[in-house]
Amino acid sequence: MATQDENYVIVEDHIIPQGILLAVLAPLFLILNFPPLIWHLRNRNTAAVFMVFWIMLMNFISIINVIIWPYIDMRHMYDGQGLCDVEVKLLGGRITGLNAAVLCLLRALAAVLNTDKTLLGPSKAQKRRNTAIELAWCVGLPLLTMVLQYIVQLNRFGLIGVSGCQLMAYSSRISFVLIWLAPIITNAVAVYYATLVIIRLHKYRSSFNNILSSNKTTRSRFFRLFAISSILILGITPVQIYIIVTQYPHQNLPFNFSRLHNPATWNSSIVMPSTVLYDRWANLACGFLVFLFFGLGRDAKNMYREWLVKMGLGRLFPVLVAPEGRGSSPRGAVSTNGSKMPLRRDGSWNKTER
Repeated sequence: MATQDENYVIVEDHIIPQGILLAVLAPLFLILNFPPLIWHLRNRNTAAVFMVFWIMLMNFISIINVIIWPYIDMRHMYDGQGLCDVEVKLLGGRITGLNAAVLCLLRALAAVLNTDKTLLGPSKAQKRRNTAIELAWCVGLPLLTMVLQYIVQLNRFGLIGVSGCQLMAYSSRISFVLIWLAPIITNAVAVYYATLVIIRLHKYRSSFNNILSSNKTTRSRFFRLFAISSILILGITPVQIYIIVTQYPHQNLPFNFSRLHNPATWNSSIVMPSTVLYDRWANLACGFLVFLFFGLGRDAKNMYREWLVKMGLGRLFPVLVAPEGRGSSPRGAVSTNGSKMPLRRDGSWNKTER
């Protein structure tokens, strides 16, 4: 059952410019982010895969919503039942998922610079343990957040013109804890690892190239991962602080689960006119960053060339068929599953052959 907000103002039934811009940019960045996703899947970079996945998923949701609800006036359009029930769960876990992925990326970069590690390579058990830790952060924690948000949902969902489905939560301290505690914790841990990477970069700057060589990675890959992680942290952290300051309830309203989830009131949706919400633009910015850092590098260009050759274009454009070793770089990247660890021997760094 859909109900209209009491302040619903009838406006001219037309497509707003912001909606058109969103409908153009969201599909563009979704397509441009596919190659980085595939490249990280090939190299089994779990954290990077989930980071790109969450960004692509949010832009995909924006595409669906702007197609279904292109107008501000929502009176005679699809009421969102079914689709919005799924979307609000995904929206509830997106910030936690993205923060957790960035956390794991920075954790992996910090591990690369950890000179206390003296192993030639981790055992299979260590690899499995590291993968399990990353899955717990990137999958388990967002799923837990999605489950907990149901406890404090004000109703099934809200429906906003152009932007689409939106989570509606009861304003109380327990709501703040259940919805925002996980994103705040993951962001704080990510900031810790980012700081640790900076400290180790300064500490081991003289042997940095040898450290990367022992991990069979490059400066470009390392700094691309660190740059996008740092930019996301710099963007997310002020927002998290703003949310803590402005959204924390100063009055602890009584919480009654049975009353809140009374079928007569909870099993409904609130329809409101609006425009493109700020987080939709943030998702586009994240999609641009993914393409900028992962879609324009040498690894990406080699993959594009490989695809074009497989399509048969190598016969028409011989320049696509690069000689063996031309323009190539060591396969792999800063692996987040612990598959490549630094080797230290008597204080000096040595490249190992595998």
